Amino acid sequence: MQYMRQAVNDLVCTWETRAPYRICEYLGIEVDEYCFRDNIKGLTIRVSGRTLVAINPMLPRHWKRFVLAHEIGHNQLSSTAAGYFFLSEHTFMEPLIEREVNQFVVELLVRNEQPYWGETAERFAARVGVPAEMMEYWVTG
Repeated sequence: MQYMRQAVNDLVCTWETRAPYRICEYLGIEVDEYCFRDNIKGLTIRVSGRTLVAINPMLPRHWKRFVLAHEIGHNQLSSTAAGYFFLSEHTFMEPLIEREVNQFVVELLVRNEQPYWGETAERFAARVGVPAEMMEYWVTG
């Protein structure tokens, strides 16, 4: 987990933002939308030195932001980012890299935010702009 926090901190310190669309712009990652089949939310494609992230346009805004940050996580944590969507789509177990990348995303998007006293988990997730079901990856401390 520490290396993941360091990767997030390095990214944020370098670009002075936690905004996924802005980070992609600084990293030279093109972002586009593509109507995928089934339940694919997004993927990264690397061709001829260029990186493209495609996001499903049918997703709600907070999911698009999460998916984009997820693909940035693949870009930062692994040199073989493209293709992992296939693993998660066609296996019953979540690959370790997907768990790690989701933790990276929550670290990037949630930062050091804490729930307000009495705030429900769903409201906290909405306030920080993360899908509620992805908060299981939030590691405090």
